[in-house]
Amino acid sequence: MPNILTRLDERLEAAAGDSLSSLSANEARADAATARLIDAHRALVAAETRVSFLRVKLINIAAARRRVDDTVLDQLDAQLEALENAADQRDQLEHELLLLIQAREEEAERAAERERAAASAPARSILVIQGAPRHR
Repeated sequence: MPNILTRLDERLEAAAGDSLSSLSANEARADAATARLIDAHRALVAAETRVSFLRVKLINIAAARRRVDDTVLDQLDAQLEALENAADQRDQLEHELLLLIQAREEEAERAAERERAAASAPARSILVIQGAPRHR
């Protein structure tokens, strides 16, 4: 089972046409667009890790067997604020990666359309030569 680092991993792999491990291994030979994808994914993974760490830290503070007083409440407030900020940053990085993936998907679709058009051009020429009516 593959190691899922973010919820965009599978979509990124599909758009890039390669696995994350292969993309990372071949990063030095990657074109600029692929390098941006790799960097954006790496930043998102770091943000996801930070959110997970802060969430566990918040749980540990809340689960501690001690008297709930102003000190504990202040720690919970501070930790919750840190978690909210980390989640906001993670969401922004996720959005940036999503934009890069969408651009890659759109480019792949345009390339596929060009290939389909190029592949069907000879067939249209044959039909015209054989006297078939042209439709637009």
